[in-house]
Amino acid sequence: MAIVVAVLGAFIWFWEVEGADERAAAEQTEKEIFADLKAEEVTSLWLKTTDDQAVRLERTAEGWALREPLEFPADGTAADALADAVADLVTDKVFDDPEPLENYGLAGEPDVRAAAGEGEVALTLGDSIPTGGNSYVKAEGDARVFTVPTYRLGAMRKSLSDLRDSRVLDFDRDAVRDVEVTWVGGGVALAKEGEVWRLRKPLDAEANESAISGLLSDLRFLRAEGYVDEPDEAQAAAFESPAYGVILRGEGDAILADLQVASAANGSNRVAKGRDGYLYEIAESRLDNLPRTVVAYRFKELSRFEVNDAARFELRFRDAGEDLTIQARQTEQGAWETEPEALAPGKASRLLSELSGLEALDIAAESMGENELAALGLSPPSATLRVFSEGEGSEPLAELHLGRIEAGRGIAAQRPEDPIVYWLDGALAEHLPVSLEAWRNRFMAKETPPEVLEEDSSEGAEEGAPEE
Repeated sequence: MAIVVAVLGAFIWFWEVEGADERAAAEQTEKEIFADLKAEEVTSLWLKTTDDQAVRLERTAEGWALREPLEFPADGTAADALADAVADLVTDKVFDDPEPLENYGLAGEPDVRAAAGEGEVALTLGDSIPTGGNSYVKAEGDARVFTVPTYRLGAMRKSLSDLRDSRVLDFDRDAVRDVEVTWVGGGVALAKEGEVWRLRKPLDAEANESAISGLLSDLRFLRAEGYVDEPDEAQAAAFESPAYGVILRGEGDAILADLQVASAANGSNRVAKGRDGYLYEIAESRLDNLPRTVVAYRFKELSRFEVNDAARFELRFRDAGEDLTIQARQTEQGAWETEPEALAPGKASRLLSELSGLEALDIAAESMGENELAALGLSPPSATLRVFSEGEGSEPLAELHLGRIEAGRGIAAQRPEDPIVYWLDGALAEHLPVSLEAWRNRFMAKETPPEVLEEDSSEGAEEGAPEE
């Protein structure tokens, strides 16, 4: 019995378990129209596109490339999908003795060809069957007609544009060491020192890391809306004075990417000269999103810390001879207590949240004289905000001087020991007290009138509520 059980177990394992996968693979191979073709071995593809173009694709060491009807980088994903679709095409039904090919829509020349090594296969795509979601196809050199799932033919029904690589630029963003940006009336030059970016032209200053990261991402994912293969005179002339340009360089000043955007719009698009000098149409809105001011590339971060690290903060106001300092401390229960005047509930958390990653909108000046600073409420500052971690005598996590609100500009602000004067978003006045008046009107907790307390107490007594 033990021997019988062992034999039966071996049979179940090798036939039912492992054998099932092998049989499924064999059945799949039997259904494949081109069983000997491997997608990864395909070196060339020919396709009659939906816009009646005769396209030839070639696999190169750098990837897929269009060779006919023009030279252009090919969409590698679309080309791979096409090779997979041909090599792995399986049939649902075979007509060994078919009717005339016209009856299946198969009388024309092959729509797809694929070459691998010395071999080549070709396929004609026919009509779709009204029911069942299948279509007719025929392999060149084979008298039979096959039906295949229509969805498997999607990769073979492409336009010329579908087969082009729509990436306007192709570069490794981690390899970028220098960035040169030009626009009408200005420009910047930036250099990466170690892992830190710095502005080099038109002045030497700290750079806005997030702005540079955003720029590189926008350029890396810039996609074409269309293509210009034969530019007219006006389109060619529009590059004599480009509206926008970017050059990215790597080690040894090697140019990794070069983008030039034409000075004139083409409807809702702009013509751009991208990689290898090819011309693309890009959406006007994509150009609008690219930074075109020096200040956009300047470092404008005024404070940064983790909110959970803040254990206390200090607000100091100077106004018309009155000098008030508010001390705030977080309790063990996580609530905030302030003295000598109470802060309204919820204001402390929002204040710290805004300060934890505060960035200015603009730079008012590299430096100002005392009279100019006084006019903006910064000498002395109308409000000083300081945030601390645990422990007395620790260095502030953040310290900020706030001045007056200027219509159309925002809130004047400075960091200690920093001569630069910044403009903050004026809307922040709802969350950051900019003056003693603002503190008393919008941030200080309002005392409940005595008559209201008496009414609440009497109502509670009537309802049987505790006196407290």
